[in-house]
Amino acid sequence: MLAVVLALALPASAFASSAVVLVSGFDSHSPFTTPLPSCATQTGPTWSSPAGTAATLRAGGEQVFTAPVANSGGSPGSPCTAPGGAVPPPSDVIDSNGDVDANGAALMHFLQFLDTNYGVTNVSLVGHSDGGLWSRSAITQMRAGNTGPVVQSLTTLGTPHTGSFGADLAELVTDGKCELSNPTEQFLCQALLKVINQVFADLGPTAVRELSSSFLASWNPQQTIGCPVSVAAGTFVTVPEIGWLLPRYYNPSDGIVGQASALAKASTSLEGTPIPAPGIPHVIDIGSFPVVHTADLSFLGTTNTLTNDPAIGMAVLGAVKAGATRSPCASPGFGAPAPRPHRAVRVRRPFSVFGVGRGRGGSGSGHKVVAFLLRGASLRCGRRAVPAVPLLGSRRVRVAVVRCTARLRIRGRVLLLGRDPQRRGLVVSRRGRTLRVRVAGPALRGLRVRVRVRRSWRTPRHGVIRLPKGTGTVIVRAIGTDRSGLRLIATAVVAS
Repeated sequence: MLAVVLALALPASAFASSAVVLVSGFDSHSPFTTPLPSCATQTGPTWSSPAGTAATLRAGGEQVFTAPVANSGGSPGSPCTAPGGAVPPPSDVIDSNGDVDANGAALMHFLQFLDTNYGVTNVSLVGHSDGGLWSRSAITQMRAGNTGPVVQSLTTLGTPHTGSFGADLAELVTDGKCELSNPTEQFLCQALLKVINQVFADLGPTAVRELSSSFLASWNPQQTIGCPVSVAAGTFVTVPEIGWLLPRYYNPSDGIVGQASALAKASTSLEGTPIPAPGIPHVIDIGSFPVVHTADLSFLGTTNTLTNDPAIGMAVLGAVKAGATRSPCASPGFGAPAPRPHRAVRVRRPFSVFGVGRGRGGSGSGHKVVAFLLRGASLRCGRRAVPAVPLLGSRRVRVAVVRCTARLRIRGRVLLLGRDPQRRGLVVSRRGRTLRVRVAGPALRGLRVRVRVRRSWRTPRHGVIRLPKGTGTVIVRAIGTDRSGLRLIATAVVAS
């Protein structure tokens, strides 16, 4: 008891100058806590496991702080520090449903708070999920501002470095809403939306938009980081029988983030679009583990997560120890990186085939097609039944991957996604407040192009739209029909 009382009375100056800072991810909350022994059980749901990453780091001799993270409009929870100890101001609290660069700025200010109030001049960042993206943004902003403290290393757990396939699927349903006139399409859209909402329950449009592969393809090149990044992935969710047909961006996964994205590797989308690597100078793979992203996904069959698994904790401890011997990620002595030339952002994404079937068949093309089947629906390639498996544990929607050169027979309600054989594309360029949009390839009938600016959709005039001041990320959507009657949709997310 005496030891605990003495610990509680320690002044902030008693802490060492080097520490590990834990950053939880999207739709999470964690209070500000210090390395005091009494704070070990008060770190919030992400880091409180007695056998998880935080506990392993402490047992390994590391000083551990947790960054304050809150859901939009909520509180991170009661801080844990010595009586009279400094507490970070509200401006240092990360909004787990908010903008990635705003959260990067909040994290940067929090690290400066630790430097000023707790004498922490050297930090090793450990980010779970979006916490890894916010950490990369903070490092970039610290390098540009030539400000401290020194960031010695970065380790990420299930971070969607190139995007989350769930967020990409959410793009299909227009920022979380189904706006389709055809009743069958609307029904399918609502069914998919329920699956998405089961995983992305309270994220909000900003968080979902900025988790997409198209947003991160334009955000990643803007980041600068001066050190290797250690990465870990969860792989509990694997698609049986047809999984080998899916890119590693989707399979295996932790239920939200695919292995390729978590390990910061290039991949491809279901439509065959390249998903580029994030451009981190050097990536250190510390392992893939049979766990899910968070405890919210325990319905998939396991309670082991990226932050409570002992093996992952040991891998993180090793990464932090090794990172202490390398050149830092950011340091006041580095100075600002060379400014990037002002260039237009160009995004090209082939159209996805948005074919809806209800008791209808068609000729196969031999291209890979991903099919979402509602309850009772089935697919046959010629005489062969196409196997389908539940989508993220859903009882209403199953997914199948099809390569069929024979007649594709559809029974019931089925949504088909695949590559457009005529390779049409959506080309978007942005320079300052001017956005230009055009559709490349063979013409479509009834083509509609809309741009989502803040909370409303607008129609470009002659392919050009002038954005209001302060506009951040925008969504561009094109919908049209080709001569055969096939409906096609393309979506692009363009970062500021």
